Amino acid sequence: MSGTSLQGELDIREGFEAFIDASRRLEQSYSELQSRAETIDLQLAETNRELERTLLEREMVFSSLPVGLFSLGADNEIRWRNAEGERLQGLATRAREELVGFDEGDRDIKGTSIRVRRVGMPDGGTLLLVEDRSQLVNLEREVDRLDRLAGLSELALGIAHEIKNPLNGVMGFAALLQRTDDGERKKDYAKKIGCGLEQVDSIVKALLAFARPSEGRLRMSPLQQVINESCASAGIPTSRVSMTFSGACDSMFKVEASALTRVLSNLFLNSAEAKKGDVKIRVHVDLADRLTLTVADDGPGVPRDVADKIFQPFYSTKDRGHGLGLALACRVLSFLDGKLELLNPGEPGARFRVTSPAHIGSNSEVCSGI
Repeated sequence: MSGTSLQGELDIREGFEAFIDASRRLEQSYSELQSRAETIDLQLAETNRELERTLLEREMVFSSLPVGLFSLGADNEIRWRNAEGERLQGLATRAREELVGFDEGDRDIKGTSIRVRRVGMPDGGTLLLVEDRSQLVNLEREVDRLDRLAGLSELALGIAHEIKNPLNGVMGFAALLQRTDDGERKKDYAKKIGCGLEQVDSIVKALLAFARPSEGRLRMSPLQQVINESCASAGIPTSRVSMTFSGACDSMFKVEASALTRVLSNLFLNSAEAKKGDVKIRVHVDLADRLTLTVADDGPGVPRDVADKIFQPFYSTKDRGHGLGLALACRVLSFLDGKLELLNPGEPGARFRVTSPAHIGSNSEVCSGI
């Protein structure tokens, strides 16, 4: 055999052995790849099962929610809805309403109060949430009714208590009047009976004013006149009330006198009785978007523990007070869309803020609370 043939045979043998070795490695790699594929298949199968469980749980949660859920496409077509959504859609259909077309907000469907909210989705669709608020609305109405009943009960007890005291005195002096022949005593008893009846009359008038504070015609008067009338009603000299101003107003611009006189006279009287001496009162007037009067005195102030009670009917820290003054002032201002506030509870020198809408007429003549 020639050298060339021998070399060729050796080359063929080496090539064949290399082919066999490559085949073995390829077979081993394929086996490893197949093993990895089986592992990945198992992992995918477990992931799919976990995903199915998660989706099932989520669907169960969505289905059991007391809020109607709608998944809407870009064309507003319903892709999915939960059980509550199906119920509410049926309610809307019977009322000939298109639920999925509702804008956000509260509305009523044949006595059913609902609240609608829309959330945009990444794919251009919309998540529509519809809440049936009928039960909540009914509960709120019931709570409001019970609050009114409780308020009426408290008011009735207060009225009974306030009227009973002077009536007891009247009945007692009437009995004494019947048993005495002394002319001077009769006059004294009759006078005390008259005082008791005046107390009852004052309480009844205050109650009528509290119930109907808006009755009566508007009376426009200069602010200075209102201050003077309030001082006279409270029984304090006008010299003890000073005024300062902010904005385009002075003591001669006109205000609604009936309401402000009632409010200011009550504040002045309380200041005078709290100081039990020569009280000094400062009234600062600010006319911007609203008319604001800040009434401050140099008395002992309002204790912090009673600050939340002083505006309640029949609450009074006075021995002979019927507790309707500040409550009436608040109610009068409420009809003017105004407010009465205590600014500094627990501090010396009570400061109250009286606010009401302001309107300046021609030549700054009118500053009305209506």
